[in-house]
Amino acid sequence: MLTIKEISKMAGVSPTTVSNVIHGRTGKVSPVVRDKVKRILKEVNYAPNMAANILAHENSRIVGVVFFSEPRRDETQFEDPFSFTILGNIEWELRQLGYYMMVHTTSDQNEVLRFVQSWKLAGVIILWVPREIIPRISNQVSCPVVHIDSYDYDIEGDMRYYRVGIEDRSGGYQISEYLQSMGHRQMVFLSNGPEKTGSDYMRFLGLRDALEEQGRSLAEENFIPLSRVKEERYALYEELASPDTSCTAVVCSADYYASEAVSYYQKTGITVPDDISIIGFDDNIFSRILTPSITTVHQDTGKRGRLAVDILIKLVEGEKVDPPQVTLPVYLQIRDSVMRI
Repeated sequence: MLTIKEISKMAGVSPTTVSNVIHGRTGKVSPVVRDKVKRILKEVNYAPNMAANILAHENSRIVGVVFFSEPRRDETQFEDPFSFTILGNIEWELRQLGYYMMVHTTSDQNEVLRFVQSWKLAGVIILWVPREIIPRISNQVSCPVVHIDSYDYDIEGDMRYYRVGIEDRSGGYQISEYLQSMGHRQMVFLSNGPEKTGSDYMRFLGLRDALEEQGRSLAEENFIPLSRVKEERYALYEELASPDTSCTAVVCSADYYASEAVSYYQKTGITVPDDISIIGFDDNIFSRILTPSITTVHQDTGKRGRLAVDILIKLVEGEKVDPPQVTLPVYLQIRDSVMRI
Protein backbone atom coordinates (compact mmCIF):
# COMPACT_ATOMS: atom_id res chain seq x y z
CA MET A 1 0.00 0.00 0.00
CA LEU A 2 1.26 3.46 -0.87
CA THR A 3 2.38 5.77 1.92
CA ILE A 4 1.08 9.29 2.56
CA LYS A 5 4.41 10.63 1.29
CA GLU A 6 4.06 8.75 -2.02
CA ILE A 7 0.46 9.92 -2.42
CA SER A 8 1.52 13.52 -1.76
CA LYS A 9 4.00 13.30 -4.64
CA MET A 10 1.29 11.97 -6.96
CA ALA A 11 -1.01 14.84 -5.97
CA GLY A 12 1.69 17.51 -6.00
CA VAL A 13 0.89 18.59 -2.45
CA SER A 14 2.51 18.24 0.96
CA PRO A 15 2.13 15.10 3.11
CA THR A 16 0.40 17.30 5.70
CA THR A 17 -2.29 18.22 3.17
CA VAL A 18 -2.87 14.55 2.32
CA SER A 19 -3.10 13.72 6.03
CA ASN A 20 -5.59 16.54 6.57
CA VAL A 21 -7.81 15.22 3.78
CA ILE A 22 -7.63 11.65 5.11
CA HIS A 23 -8.64 12.76 8.59
CA GLY A 24 -11.32 15.24 7.52
CA ARG A 25 -9.41 18.40 8.48
CA THR A 26 -10.18 20.18 5.23
CA GLY A 27 -11.04 23.66 6.50
CA LYS A 28 -7.84 25.12 5.03
CA VAL A 29 -7.70 22.83 1.98
CA SER A 30 -9.18 24.14 -1.26
CA PRO A 31 -12.04 22.10 -2.77
CA VAL A 32 -9.95 21.43 -5.90
CA VAL A 33 -7.03 20.01 -3.92
CA ARG A 34 -9.33 18.10 -1.59
CA ASP A 35 -11.16 16.43 -4.48
CA LYS A 36 -7.89 15.61 -6.25
CA VAL A 37 -6.42 13.95 -3.16
CA LYS A 38 -9.65 12.02 -2.51
CA ARG A 39 -9.68 10.79 -6.10
CA ILE A 40 -6.10 9.51 -5.81
CA LEU A 41 -6.85 7.87 -2.45
CA LYS A 42 -9.77 6.06 -4.03
CA GLU A 43 -7.72 5.02 -7.07
CA VAL A 44 -4.96 3.49 -4.96
CA ASN A 45 -7.46 2.00 -2.50
CA TYR A 46 -5.76 3.69 0.44
CA ALA A 47 -6.70 2.46 3.93
CA PRO A 48 -5.38 4.34 6.96
CA ASN A 49 -3.54 2.47 9.68
CA MET A 50 -6.07 2.88 12.49
CA ALA A 51 -3.75 1.63 15.24
CA ALA A 52 -1.09 4.14 14.28
CA ASN A 53 -3.69 6.86 13.97
CA ILE A 54 -5.03 6.20 17.48
CA LEU A 55 -1.55 6.31 18.98
CA ALA A 56 -0.49 9.43 17.09
CA HIS A 57 -3.59 11.59 17.49
CA GLU A 58 -5.83 12.69 20.32
CA ASN A 59 -8.93 12.08 18.16
CA SER A 60 -9.15 8.37 17.35
CA ARG A 61 -12.15 9.02 15.05
CA ILE A 62 -13.87 6.06 16.70
CA VAL A 63 -17.28 6.71 18.24
CA GLY A 64 -18.68 4.27 20.78
CA VAL A 65 -22.42 3.52 20.59
CA VAL A 66 -23.80 1.90 23.74
CA PHE A 67 -27.24 0.28 23.85
CA PHE A 68 -28.18 -0.02 27.50
CA SER A 69 -30.81 -2.73 27.39
CA GLU A 70 -31.48 -6.18 28.75
CA PRO A 71 -32.10 -8.31 25.65
CA ARG A 72 -35.28 -10.27 25.19
CA ARG A 73 -34.80 -14.01 25.64
CA ASP A 74 -33.50 -15.72 22.45
CA GLU A 75 -33.40 -12.43 20.54
CA THR A 76 -30.69 -9.87 19.86
CA GLN A 77 -31.13 -6.15 20.39
CA PHE A 78 -30.95 -5.51 16.67
CA GLU A 79 -33.91 -7.66 15.67
CA ASP A 80 -36.04 -4.71 16.79
CA PRO A 81 -36.54 -2.34 13.81
CA PHE A 82 -36.21 0.68 16.10
CA SER A 83 -32.69 -0.30 17.19
CA PHE A 84 -31.63 -1.23 13.68
CA THR A 85 -33.00 1.99 12.18
CA ILE A 86 -31.34 4.30 14.67
CA LEU A 87 -28.05 2.38 14.50
CA GLY A 88 -28.05 2.44 10.70
CA ASN A 89 -28.54 6.20 10.65
CA ILE A 90 -25.80 6.75 13.22
CA GLU A 91 -23.36 4.64 11.18
CA TRP A 92 -24.24 6.37 7.91
CA GLU A 93 -23.80 9.83 9.37
CA LEU A 94 -20.49 8.94 11.05
CA ARG A 95 -19.18 7.43 7.82
CA GLN A 96 -19.96 10.61 5.89
CA LEU A 97 -17.93 12.56 8.44
CA GLY A 98 -14.95 10.20 8.31
CA TYR A 99 -15.61 8.52 11.66
CA TYR A 100 -15.93 4.86 12.63
CA MET A 101 -18.39 3.15 14.96
CA MET A 102 -17.88 0.66 17.78
CA VAL A 103 -21.12 -0.86 19.12
CA HIS A 104 -21.60 -2.31 22.59
CA THR A 105 -24.74 -3.63 24.34
CA THR A 106 -25.09 -4.12 28.09
CA SER A 107 -27.53 -3.94 30.98
CA ASP A 108 -24.73 -3.42 33.54
CA GLN A 109 -24.27 0.20 34.64
CA ASN A 110 -20.63 -0.33 35.62
CA GLU A 111 -19.89 -1.95 32.28
CA VAL A 112 -20.94 1.24 30.50
CA LEU A 113 -18.17 3.11 32.30
CA ARG A 114 -15.65 0.30 31.81
CA PHE A 115 -16.32 0.20 28.08
CA VAL A 116 -15.95 3.95 27.62
CA GLN A 117 -12.83 4.16 29.78
CA SER A 118 -11.14 1.10 28.21
CA TRP A 119 -11.04 2.44 24.67
CA LYS A 120 -9.61 5.62 23.24
CA LEU A 121 -12.91 6.91 21.87
CA ALA A 122 -13.48 10.25 20.22
CA GLY A 123 -16.95 10.35 21.76
CA VAL A 124 -19.88 8.21 22.87
CA ILE A 125 -23.58 7.97 22.04
CA ILE A 126 -25.57 6.18 24.76
CA LEU A 127 -29.13 4.94 24.42
CA TRP A 128 -31.54 4.33 27.32
CA VAL A 129 -29.07 4.54 30.19
CA PRO A 130 -30.86 4.78 33.59
CA ARG A 131 -31.15 8.15 35.28
CA GLU A 132 -28.95 7.24 38.24
CA ILE A 133 -25.84 6.63 36.13
CA ILE A 134 -26.02 9.86 34.12
CA PRO A 135 -24.16 11.99 36.74
CA ARG A 136 -21.45 9.30 36.97
CA ILE A 137 -20.99 9.40 33.21
CA SER A 138 -20.76 13.21 33.25
CA ASN A 139 -18.15 13.14 36.04
CA GLN A 140 -16.05 10.13 35.03
CA VAL A 141 -16.01 10.09 31.22
CA SER A 142 -13.55 12.51 29.66
CA CYS A 143 -14.72 12.33 26.03
CA PRO A 144 -17.95 13.98 24.79
CA VAL A 145 -21.17 12.05 25.42
CA VAL A 146 -24.61 12.40 23.81
CA HIS A 147 -27.64 10.60 25.26
CA ILE A 148 -30.68 9.28 23.42
CA ASP A 149 -33.80 8.58 25.51
CA SER A 150 -32.07 9.09 28.85
CA TYR A 151 -33.82 11.37 31.29
CA ASP A 152 -32.28 13.32 34.15
CA TYR A 153 -34.71 16.00 35.25
CA ASP A 154 -32.25 17.51 37.72
CA ILE A 155 -29.72 18.55 35.08
CA GLU A 156 -31.93 19.56 32.16
CA GLY A 157 -30.23 22.65 30.73
CA ASP A 158 -26.83 21.59 32.11
CA MET A 159 -24.30 22.23 29.36
CA ARG A 160 -22.57 18.92 30.22
CA TYR A 161 -25.73 16.92 29.52
CA TYR A 162 -26.39 16.54 25.80
CA ARG A 163 -29.50 14.66 24.79
CA VAL A 164 -31.72 13.97 21.78
CA GLY A 165 -35.24 13.03 22.80
CA ILE A 166 -38.84 13.16 21.64
CA GLU A 167 -42.09 14.46 23.11
CA ASP A 168 -42.80 11.20 24.95
CA ARG A 169 -45.41 12.65 27.27
CA SER A 170 -47.19 14.33 24.37
CA GLY A 171 -47.25 11.00 22.53
CA GLY A 172 -48.97 9.33 25.49
CA TYR A 173 -51.40 12.23 25.77
CA GLN A 174 -52.35 11.98 22.08
CA ILE A 175 -52.96 8.23 22.45
CA SER A 176 -55.18 8.71 25.50
CA GLU A 177 -57.12 11.56 23.91
CA TYR A 178 -57.78 9.44 20.81
CA LEU A 179 -58.79 6.34 22.76
CA GLN A 180 -61.25 8.36 24.80
CA SER A 181 -62.72 9.83 21.62
CA MET A 182 -63.28 6.23 20.47
CA GLY A 183 -65.13 5.40 23.70
CA HIS A 184 -62.29 3.65 25.60
CA ARG A 185 -62.03 4.26 29.33
CA GLN A 186 -60.06 1.23 30.55
CA MET A 187 -56.53 0.99 29.16
CA VAL A 188 -53.19 -0.45 30.21
CA PHE A 189 -49.65 0.55 29.26
CA LEU A 190 -47.13 -2.21 28.52
CA SER A 191 -43.64 -0.95 29.29
CA ASN A 192 -40.31 -2.26 28.01
CA GLY A 193 -39.01 -2.19 31.59
CA PRO A 194 -39.99 -1.45 35.20
CA GLU A 195 -38.18 1.90 35.48
CA LYS A 196 -40.41 4.86 36.28
CA THR A 197 -37.91 7.54 35.27
CA GLY A 198 -37.50 7.08 31.51
CA SER A 199 -39.33 7.56 28.26
CA ASP A 200 -41.84 4.74 28.82
CA TYR A 201 -43.03 6.21 32.10
CA MET A 202 -43.34 9.64 30.50
CA ARG A 203 -45.66 8.10 27.91
CA PHE A 204 -47.71 6.53 30.70
CA LEU A 205 -47.96 9.92 32.41
CA GLY A 206 -49.22 11.36 29.13
CA LEU A 207 -52.01 8.77 29.11
CA ARG A 208 -52.89 9.78 32.66
CA ASP A 209 -52.83 13.52 31.85
CA ALA A 210 -55.51 13.24 29.17
CA LEU A 211 -57.70 11.01 31.35
CA GLU A 212 -57.46 13.36 34.33
CA GLU A 213 -58.53 16.28 32.16
CA GLN A 214 -61.82 14.42 31.72
CA GLY A 215 -62.15 13.62 35.41
CA ARG A 216 -60.93 10.03 35.01
CA SER A 217 -57.95 8.22 36.49
CA LEU A 218 -55.26 5.73 35.56
CA ALA A 219 -53.82 3.68 38.42
CA GLU A 220 -50.12 2.90 38.74
CA GLU A 221 -50.84 -0.82 38.36
CA ASN A 222 -51.88 -0.05 34.77
CA PHE A 223 -48.17 0.53 34.06
CA ILE A 224 -47.14 -3.09 33.38
CA PRO A 225 -43.50 -4.04 32.68
CA LEU A 226 -43.21 -6.74 30.03
CA SER A 227 -41.25 -9.92 30.58
CA ARG A 228 -38.06 -10.70 28.63
CA VAL A 229 -39.56 -14.16 28.02
CA LYS A 230 -41.84 -14.40 24.99
CA GLU A 231 -44.13 -17.07 26.46
CA GLU A 232 -44.78 -14.90 29.52
CA ARG A 233 -45.66 -11.95 27.28
CA TYR A 234 -48.07 -14.17 25.36
CA ALA A 235 -49.80 -15.15 28.60
CA LEU A 236 -50.22 -11.47 29.48
CA TYR A 237 -51.64 -10.61 26.04
CA GLU A 238 -54.21 -13.39 26.43
CA GLU A 239 -55.15 -12.27 29.92
CA LEU A 240 -55.70 -8.67 28.77
CA ALA A 241 -58.03 -9.81 25.96
CA SER A 242 -60.05 -12.06 28.24
CA PRO A 243 -63.78 -11.25 28.62
CA ASP A 244 -63.16 -11.34 32.39
CA THR A 245 -61.06 -8.15 32.26
CA SER A 246 -62.35 -4.59 31.95
CA CYS A 247 -59.48 -3.55 29.66
CA THR A 248 -60.57 -2.52 26.16
CA ALA A 249 -57.29 -1.03 24.86
CA VAL A 250 -53.65 -2.05 25.19
CA VAL A 251 -51.03 0.67 24.69
CA CYS A 252 -47.56 -0.70 23.95
CA SER A 253 -44.33 1.18 24.56
CA ALA A 254 -43.05 0.10 21.13
CA ASP A 255 -44.43 -1.18 17.84
CA TYR A 256 -42.36 -4.31 18.39
CA TYR A 257 -44.67 -5.37 21.22
CA ALA A 258 -47.83 -4.09 19.55
CA SER A 259 -46.98 -6.16 16.47
CA GLU A 260 -46.14 -9.20 18.59
CA ALA A 261 -49.50 -8.90 20.38
CA VAL A 262 -51.46 -8.58 17.12
CA SER A 263 -49.63 -11.58 15.65
CA TYR A 264 -50.30 -13.65 18.77
CA TYR A 265 -53.99 -12.74 18.76
CA GLN A 266 -54.33 -13.75 15.12
CA LYS A 267 -52.92 -17.20 15.92
CA THR A 268 -55.26 -17.71 18.88
CA GLY A 269 -58.48 -16.51 17.26
CA ILE A 270 -58.69 -13.20 19.12
CA THR A 271 -59.69 -10.40 16.76
CA VAL A 272 -58.06 -6.97 16.69
CA PRO A 273 -59.73 -4.54 17.05
CA ASP A 274 -63.11 -6.24 17.67
CA ASP A 275 -62.02 -8.11 20.80
CA ILE A 276 -59.21 -5.81 21.92
CA SER A 277 -57.74 -2.55 20.58
CA ILE A 278 -53.97 -2.12 20.22
CA ILE A 279 -51.80 1.01 19.91
CA GLY A 280 -48.04 1.11 19.46
CA PHE A 281 -45.28 3.68 19.54
CA ASP A 282 -42.56 4.41 16.90
CA ASP A 283 -44.35 3.89 13.55
CA ASN A 284 -41.88 1.31 12.28
CA ILE A 285 -42.31 -1.11 9.38
CA PHE A 286 -44.11 -3.71 11.53
CA SER A 287 -46.97 -1.32 12.25
CA ARG A 288 -47.48 -0.65 8.55
CA ILE A 289 -47.37 -4.15 7.04
CA LEU A 290 -49.45 -6.14 9.55
CA THR A 291 -53.17 -6.69 9.10
CA PRO A 292 -54.77 -4.85 10.73
CA SER A 293 -52.24 -2.06 10.41
CA ILE A 294 -51.42 -0.58 13.80
CA THR A 295 -52.37 2.85 15.11
CA THR A 296 -49.17 4.25 16.57
CA VAL A 297 -47.23 7.37 17.51
CA HIS A 298 -44.90 8.46 14.74
CA GLN A 299 -41.38 9.56 15.54
CA ASP A 300 -38.49 10.24 13.15
CA THR A 301 -36.13 7.57 14.44
CA GLY A 302 -33.48 8.15 11.80
CA LYS A 303 -33.35 11.87 12.47
CA ARG A 304 -32.68 11.22 16.14
CA GLY A 305 -29.61 9.18 15.25
CA ARG A 306 -28.34 11.77 12.79
CA LEU A 307 -28.88 14.62 15.26
CA ALA A 308 -27.00 12.74 17.98
CA VAL A 309 -24.04 12.35 15.63
CA ASP A 310 -24.18 16.02 14.60
CA ILE A 311 -24.10 17.16 18.23
CA LEU A 312 -21.36 14.70 19.19
CA ILE A 313 -18.99 15.60 16.35
CA LYS A 314 -19.41 19.29 17.08
CA LEU A 315 -18.38 18.58 20.66
CA VAL A 316 -15.45 16.43 19.53
CA GLU A 317 -14.22 19.20 17.25
CA GLY A 318 -14.58 21.87 19.90
CA GLU A 319 -17.67 23.64 18.57
CA LYS A 320 -20.37 25.07 20.82
CA VAL A 321 -23.68 23.23 20.98
CA ASP A 322 -26.65 25.23 22.20
CA PRO A 323 -29.22 24.16 23.28
CA PRO A 324 -27.69 21.04 24.82
CA GLN A 325 -30.97 19.10 24.71
CA VAL A 326 -33.07 18.66 21.57
CA THR A 327 -36.65 17.36 21.70
CA LEU A 328 -38.34 16.27 18.47
CA PRO A 329 -42.12 16.32 17.93
CA VAL A 330 -44.35 13.26 17.53
CA TYR A 331 -47.83 12.72 16.13
CA LEU A 332 -50.49 10.03 16.23
CA GLN A 333 -50.74 7.90 13.07
CA ILE A 334 -54.27 6.49 13.01
CA ARG A 335 -54.71 3.12 11.27
CA ASP A 336 -56.96 0.09 11.84
CA SER A 337 -56.19 -1.42 15.25
CA VAL A 338 -58.61 0.59 17.42
CA MET A 339 -62.38 0.03 17.46
CA ARG A 340 -65.00 2.59 18.40
CA ILE A 341 -67.04 1.32 21.36
